[in-house]
Amino acid sequence: MGMKAEQWRQIILSFESKKTYNNPFLDVSIWSVFTGPSGRRIRREAYWDGGNTYRIAFAPTETGMWSYRLEAPEETGLSGVQGTIECIPYEGNLAIYQHGFLKVHPSGRYLTYADGTPFFWLGDTHWEFAFGERWDESNHPQMTSMFRGMADRRKEQGYNVYQTNLRSDSWKEHKSRYWKTDATDDVPDVAFYQNELDRRMQYLADLGFINALGFAWSGSIEQGVEHQKHLARYIIARYGALPVVWTLSGEVAGYFPGKPRETAIKGWREVAKYVEKMDGYGTLQTAHYTNERPFADYYYDESWFDFVLNQAGHGDFPINPSWYRAYRKEHGTKPFIEGESLYEYCSTLEENGTRLCTDAMLRRVAYMAVQTGGCGYTYGAQGIWDNIWEVSDINPDFNAFNKFGITWAKAIDGPGGAQMGYLKRFYEEHHFEEMVPYEPAEMEESISPFANKLAAATISRDKTRALIYYGEMDGMSTPLAGLCDGIYAISWFDPRTGQTEKAEIQVEVRGKSCIMPKKPAAGDWVLIAECIEKTEKVIINYTKCGKKPQKSANSSQDCSFLEVRKQI
Repeated sequence: MGMKAEQWRQIILSFESKKTYNNPFLDVSIWSVFTGPSGRRIRREAYWDGGNTYRIAFAPTETGMWSYRLEAPEETGLSGVQGTIECIPYEGNLAIYQHGFLKVHPSGRYLTYADGTPFFWLGDTHWEFAFGERWDESNHPQMTSMFRGMADRRKEQGYNVYQTNLRSDSWKEHKSRYWKTDATDDVPDVAFYQNELDRRMQYLADLGFINALGFAWSGSIEQGVEHQKHLARYIIARYGALPVVWTLSGEVAGYFPGKPRETAIKGWREVAKYVEKMDGYGTLQTAHYTNERPFADYYYDESWFDFVLNQAGHGDFPINPSWYRAYRKEHGTKPFIEGESLYEYCSTLEENGTRLCTDAMLRRVAYMAVQTGGCGYTYGAQGIWDNIWEVSDINPDFNAFNKFGITWAKAIDGPGGAQMGYLKRFYEEHHFEEMVPYEPAEMEESISPFANKLAAATISRDKTRALIYYGEMDGMSTPLAGLCDGIYAISWFDPRTGQTEKAEIQVEVRGKSCIMPKKPAAGDWVLIAECIEKTEKVIINYTKCGKKPQKSANSSQDCSFLEVRKQI
């Protein structure tokens, strides 16, 4: 009897091998080819799950009847095993299953779901989600679980991406939970996956999150490229049918100049090519870039690299919009996402001394990144990324980032975390995918003393709408060109509260240019200008007598040029 599965939802098939292998992970390879009603073929590898058990994770991409056939060594007794799966429509309310896995829009400007629906990326950094975030414990007064409480909170706030990483245990504790420690070669510790990682991956998927998953941190490549390929292979097989994006490695180039850096870039490139080969869905892949100036661009032109996941630096306060504009000018063919910048509650590392990173600071960078061409943003908070349960848990190696003793229980309630949800809702409501960064005639932002004071604007492709972000320090009226002529209604969006208020004034655009008004009050604001009445010049050609037409209503003379404005 065939099985049933909802479209885009994972189903797991289980099989028993007749042969027992010394290394059940490396000594045997079992695959299944799934064929859909349209003829599409998806090839998925089985993962070893203890004993002689092998499982295959599969998510059907179209409704109707699917068939599958196993490819396996004869001694397993599984070669040629066949079956069917009926894919039925998804009936829930999660966007990732309503619209399908992510892809890049043909324009290269932004991401979409499989059906073409635009996807605005809003992530949170949970690097140690795999083991550090506690499942059944919490010291937050309103949460019974650290892990589930944080995930639920971000879901409520509108986030759709969890930005995570594996192997942080190896980096911090010089051991790994992902492999058996008593094995002579790589053998997955299936108990860890069954008891810890499976439920975490599934919980995020059941909330509708994309898990932007890295396989390790940069320095892990020193353990060998093949070793990292092994981990990638197992993770792809076990979790590749869930809604994921592969981010390859955290801070992929590392921070060591010379040979170590080049070794890391080269080694992870080989892993990325392997991931591209092993993944049966064409899952989007990128690299979590290292914090550097100018912004990193290694891998940009490679086939496996689908979009940019930048890192402006979570402790670097002076972040300039010209950096984003310059990068977009040179690398404008793939989607850009600021994947790690100012962390809320972080101790900033500016030249003039350390201070607490506030929600106002991170809003400036978030809106700057989107207004200059980004298609999403990743929030971060001190205490969450470094997994601080109590102040005594602060790692002395990272004390520079957490001088204020921030724990996860405080960080999860940070005002900036909620405000990023407002940002996502705002850009979705105003169709971010239709907005194009406005390029000022003069790049005044290159003058560093004023870099934080200049408004950043985007204009819709049809020239009828503008969004202008006024930073906290910017109180000046903003000249703007490129809108179509007409009358524009003005509204103000408050990034602190998520509320929009209609202004009493209107702005007339003539000659495709205008002066937009000052912001209504102190702090940062977003101006929304929407055309409510188009006008255009119409030239009427009077050629008969060369005389200007009379004002008589009955005049039939047609003898001059008359310029009028016509409502359309």
